Amino acid sequence: MAVFFLPLAAAQVFQTLRNPVLDAGISRAVDPETSLAAFAIVASVVQILSASGTAIQSAYLVLVRGRQSFAVIQRYMLLYMAVITGVSTLFALPGIGETFFRFAMGTPESLLPEVMTMMRISLAIPLFNLLRVFNLAQLAHRRRSNLIWVAPAVGQVVLIALGLGVVPQLPVPGIYSAAVVWVIVAVIEGALAVLLVRQVDRTAPYAPDPAGEAPLDFRYLTGFLIPLIITQFALTIGHPMVNAGLLRLPDPEATVGAFRIAFSLGMLPLTAMAALRQVVLVLGRDADQQRRARRFVYGVGLGMGGFMALIAFTPLNRVVIAELVGAPEALVPDAITALKILSVFPLLMAVRQFYQSMTMNQRRTRRVAFTAFSRLLMMASFLFLITPLAGWTGAGVGAVARIAAMGTEAGAAYLVGRRFFGMDPATRPVAGKSDSAAPVRPK
Repeated sequence: MAVFFLPLAAAQVFQTLRNPVLDAGISRAVDPETSLAAFAIVASVVQILSASGTAIQSAYLVLVRGRQSFAVIQRYMLLYMAVITGVSTLFALPGIGETFFRFAMGTPESLLPEVMTMMRISLAIPLFNLLRVFNLAQLAHRRRSNLIWVAPAVGQVVLIALGLGVVPQLPVPGIYSAAVVWVIVAVIEGALAVLLVRQVDRTAPYAPDPAGEAPLDFRYLTGFLIPLIITQFALTIGHPMVNAGLLRLPDPEATVGAFRIAFSLGMLPLTAMAALRQVVLVLGRDADQQRRARRFVYGVGLGMGGFMALIAFTPLNRVVIAELVGAPEALVPDAITALKILSVFPLLMAVRQFYQSMTMNQRRTRRVAFTAFSRLLMMASFLFLITPLAGWTGAGVGAVARIAAMGTEAGAAYLVGRRFFGMDPATRPVAGKSDSAAPVRPK
């Protein structure tokens, strides 16, 4: 499983490094303060528009059984990409886009011209992000994870070369040149992913779907996918929610800054762990593989938690935060406190990833959405009710909010998914006309 997991984890880490590299290039370019602020606003919108790619990836890994089901989900994906491109276009139009960024995103009037220009430049990024995710899901489904890291790695090399080598040298505000670089990288990664899949398809095309199963259709696919898309959109607002809660505390700028440093460090191992869901959905599908998959997922969670604890609870904490990251001295103690609290996060995430995957394999995506919304409810309650009543302050508040929310989601995922442990994946027999698949216990 490690051989399958490591390229997936590398690809996830490469994606995480994109924004820091672009931030570094913009910081060295013309008008960095305005450019960084405007870039953050547009990047958050692009992230939201691209977030559904994870949901579609999960749907692909669970529902594609052969040539016919692949053709259905491929047509569905093309339609979905057209819808997302239409939404992106609306956000880039005069009037509609300005109203959205002004009221929905809270963009100051002084930043609107830069934000609108960048949104128009970045129009195609969500489309190519979805194209990349869809094709990488095909490689994972065919157990060709050795190819998955290639497109993100090439994109990262191009990003570093252009983002750090070209953007700072151009006599234009960094936001414009960085947006162009982002588009170039998105196109390269999407195109490479398509080429890799075509190469695999020529040598090992899909066989027909298994006999005796009802054919996949748009109605069933939509019923499976919508809860996952809603879940993904709900999870993307977690970070803005934490920032909103911290901004209500005393000394909000320093608190948000310290938490951002700690959480950014924690995101490197956590991003790698996002690939664990693909491991379970592909290699832990059948009942006889699930115990081994659970041991692997828990082992990765313990290893990543130990790695974070090694940094957080030893003198390495100051070396990493003060010297490597370059955090202001005033923020270092608070950031270290938050990082210590966050070291529990990987183990909780491992529990969530495994048991949500068990639930997905039984095609009960509404229950997955329930577990995700329990996390959001706990986070909001802690930040906006419990913290003001208790009078807590500091970046540790954001870390505890994250831990409480993830612990709630992991607990809910365990309670929902444990009954599916030891079951083979659900299927839709031809005789069954219902769109909801009942779990089938192994014989």
